[in-house]
Amino acid sequence: MILLFDVGNTSIYTGVAENSEIIMTFRMNTELNKTPDEYYLTLKQFVETSKVTGIIIGSVVPVVTIALVKIAQKYFNLEPIIIQPGVKTGISVKADNSKEVGADLVADAAGLDSPNPTLIIDLGTANKFIYVKDNQIKGVIIAPGIALSIKALAGNTALLHEVEVKLPPKYLANNTIQCIQSGVIYGAITMIEGMVGRIREEVNESFDIILTGGLSKLLVDHIRLDIKRDSRLVLKGLLKIYYKNQ
Repeated sequence: MILLFDVGNTSIYTGVAENSEIIMTFRMNTELNKTPDEYYLTLKQFVETSKVTGIIIGSVVPVVTIALVKIAQKYFNLEPIIIQPGVKTGISVKADNSKEVGADLVADAAGLDSPNPTLIIDLGTANKFIYVKDNQIKGVIIAPGIALSIKALAGNTALLHEVEVKLPPKYLANNTIQCIQSGVIYGAITMIEGMVGRIREEVNESFDIILTGGLSKLLVDHIRLDIKRDSRLVLKGLLKIYYKNQ
């Protein structure tokens, strides 16, 4: 049994795999002050820990990376694979500084099955557009995510407050909660549609589009594009990378 950890700023998306199949997923809150022992107590509620034989970590939160490494060493007597320079991923990166490229971007790209050029749109704390061709990340766009945008409004205005991440019934709303929901959520949808058009102009070629990330289910049916959703893309990538390093 292999544990797959995709550590984001909001949550730790966790997969459990047997051989080449992901059999279960769950999420834990990303908590910077949580100890390795506390994370382990949460983990063992979901996983039969005695069967764990391997661990891989893709993380953009160094403090949590350290906690998960300690869990692997203390409770599983394992040295986890960490997505970092020197690890075989099967993905090359076109970047001014490859060390700046997040593990989540690499794992998303590694999770692709199609040989076609593909735009991955990963919706999380940040909304990421990852253009992949010939197993290379050609370029990336990063924008504030939906929940982050709501927090920014609430934190920088006197009369606006945080609201539930939920689609309102119409664009032009008549109360503050739905006004914020419409602006942030439909604004994100429109941004996605517009960005795809601009990326098409820039790359001047056809490409597939895959939507993934924690909020992809909320948006996928409202985006006016030919698009597919794969909620487990990053975990599939982590699993592929795990086996490349055995």
